[in-house]
Amino acid sequence: MAEKWYLILVLWGNKYSAKHINLIVEAVFRHSSTCAQAILMTDRIREGIDSRVSQVVISDFFNCQERKQNYTTKLSLFDSNALPSNARCVYLDIDTVVTGDLAKLASLLKTPNDMFMLPPGGLIGFGALRRLIFKLSRQRRMATGNSSILAFHSGMAPNLCGEFIRLTQSNESDNPVLRNDDLFISWFGQQHLKAVPKNIGVMFRREFLTRSRLYGWIRNRLPWVRQRRDEIAAVTFNGVDHKLETLLTLPDGSLHLDSKGRSGRWSRAEMGPIKDKIVQASEALLSEQ
Repeated sequence: MAEKWYLILVLWGNKYSAKHINLIVEAVFRHSSTCAQAILMTDRIREGIDSRVSQVVISDFFNCQERKQNYTTKLSLFDSNALPSNARCVYLDIDTVVTGDLAKLASLLKTPNDMFMLPPGGLIGFGALRRLIFKLSRQRRMATGNSSILAFHSGMAPNLCGEFIRLTQSNESDNPVLRNDDLFISWFGQQHLKAVPKNIGVMFRREFLTRSRLYGWIRNRLPWVRQRRDEIAAVTFNGVDHKLETLLTLPDGSLHLDSKGRSGRWSRAEMGPIKDKIVQASEALLSEQ
């Protein structure tokens, strides 16, 4: 029997409705029979949330304006008091579209200290070389990933959330890694972090946009890229240049250009069938905002 896993979401403010949360949860359960429950870390109890979701109010330490502004409120997702014991967990940002079975990601967790994160850009991601650089630089140089999609174990020791609180309250509170969620998660997990596989979860801009249009055109037609994209279970749309509400207004085949000079065609011919999955899931989500 396949091992159960838990979906973790974090929500504060008023941008996203209960129905938006419910649609994400519904998509996860529709694609995965092994998701045991969803846990919503929230600044307040929300009305109308799916019964498969357990709501947990974020602790006062994280539920404050300072941490909301630098997004370290998000680190409450690792709060051991809110998580089931000895459980595999998958976290998604709210602006993520679910297109497949996220049990594939949860199943990669083999030990309590395993952690998966969207990797940094560039040729060197997470791995032995990065760990060596981190060690030799006395933890000053590291690979910084993106926390829009995460997989971790509730039994990690020490607990990430507990360590953040301890360091914030200690004489190390001026450490720059304490000022950003991605920085702290990357710093905390640098010695054992692994990349979320590209056939499971991706960041939209890194997967579908390139600085060279010729390179993008060639990559989009490679058969192994098309095959991998057909297996993707989650696509996250972080960054103001890549919001779903903007992309869905573009005609098929339009060139999407961001502020850093990256571009790609919002097109099924270029992106493959994953584009249809994104559109189908996105239209339902955006109708509820």
